[in-house]
Amino acid sequence: MTEHAGSASHADRGGSFRSILVATDLSDGSDLLIHAAAEVAGRSGAALHVVHSADVLTAAAPGTGRTFEERVAWGEGAVDRQIGRVVPAGVRVDRHVGASAPDRTIMEQADAVAADLIVLGPHVRGASGRFLGSTAEQVLGGAGVPCLVVRAPVQVPAHHVTAAVDPRHLVSAVLDAAVRWALLFGESRRPRLSALYITGDRSGGPPPALTDALRDAVSRGGAGDRVDAAVEVRGTDVVESILLFAEAEASDLLV
Repeated sequence: MTEHAGSASHADRGGSFRSILVATDLSDGSDLLIHAAAEVAGRSGAALHVVHSADVLTAAAPGTGRTFEERVAWGEGAVDRQIGRVVPAGVRVDRHVGASAPDRTIMEQADAVAADLIVLGPHVRGASGRFLGSTAEQVLGGAGVPCLVVRAPVQVPAHHVTAAVDPRHLVSAVLDAAVRWALLFGESRRPRLSALYITGDRSGGPPPALTDALRDAVSRGGAGDRVDAAVEVRGTDVVESILLFAEAEASDLLV
């Protein structure tokens, strides 16, 4: 899983999530997204909102209806069946089917339900080689709250959370989010929390302030000795170094 830290919110400051929105395209793979969102909602006591776009400007799939009303009604029934199949009892859940483009539907509904977390898939179509598709990129670029991009099943309990940090950008928000996720999924054992700094060369070390920032984030989150937190340094290519570290060190969540 990958989390994108948006602007500061209640959840960023260490509070529990209250309203979680998850986007589904009704594919088999989207069951994974709803399961992950339901897991977070169940652990944090949040309301879960499932949203689907029956985009009326695109060609309708066979059997989904021809008119606007038919497509929305088909979508509502399909989402209800998916919720019944995936969401466990005890999670508060509702659904919304919009008629706009997927990114617009997601953003509008996130505002409507005051979501403090958006869960979505990478939305990559075909063998493009891209990490994210256009819908995911547009939502991550425009969302004012954290977004959780789910690419694999949620690992519970989480053994290792990695926060890739750039000292010039949103350090506190990223580290606060990482601490929150480590506590949310770490359960009784001490999960490992790595603040990953990419030097850009082979000789540089982390800025001294980064160690202080990690210590402060652990303190703000009330984590104390409940997480095993440390700064890790890698180089030189940023994207490659992050992905290699996450794989080699068995990270369950990348922030």
